[in-house]
Amino acid sequence: MTLAPIILFVYNRPWHTEQTLRALMANDLAAESELYIYADGSKPHATEEQLQKIHEVRQLIRQEQWCGKVHIVESEKNKGLADSIIGGVTEIVNKYGKIIVLEDDIVTGRFFLEFMN
Repeated sequence: MTLAPIILFVYNRPWHTEQTLRALMANDLAAESELYIYADGSKPHATEEQLQKIHEVRQLIRQEQWCGKVHIVESEKNKGLADSIIGGVTEIVNKYGKIIVLEDDIVTGRFFLEFMN
């Protein structure tokens, strides 16, 4: 069976993102899965606190080998959640024909990837 690639959309919530990634990494099929992480950029008038959180998320997504293969796509400008999801999903589903989509506030169970695949 060919596993569906996973897309995770992140922005400025480091704690949530870490919970999502740690749960994903604990999945039985994580080591065999391909993960695409789309990190949205900052808004034009972002505060220092918002910029710091975006920076923390970008550091976090590079801390571990969360899945068997990890691709990171960082946007310099803020696309917004809808445009990020539409663009990312379209790109990956056109390439693979199937996809598993996660946002940064979803904590999956150990058998999530098995179920979704």
